Amino acid sequence: MTTLDKVQLLEQRIIKAAILIRNLEKRNEEMQDEIDVLSTHNEELQKYTETFSADAKLIEDSISNALRQLDTIEGLDDIEIMDALSGDLEEADKFTSGTGFEINEVSLDDLVR
Repeated sequence: MTTLDKVQLLEQRIIKAAILIRNLEKRNEEMQDEIDVLSTHNEELQKYTETFSADAKLIEDSISNALRQLDTIEGLDDIEIMDALSGDLEEADKFTSGTGFEINEVSLDDLVR
């Protein structure tokens, strides 16, 4: 191989290396853009988590307060539920457990009463 061939081969390799470096730099920029987007999204999710936790705490406190208020009412547990209402509650329990009426078993008259 002559010196000229070696120089041309070196030049081709340098050109290939430059192209590869440019491609890697471009890919690096794309990945940095992805990192920026993911970081922004992560910050948004962290804020959402903080807000959700605060809201959950407020709801928990409200429920506890409501239960405390109900505990102050004397005789509340001694009140019997009316028969008609207890039937409705039984039907609701059947509905939620999946053992209630099928849709073809319900008539319009049943719905109107």
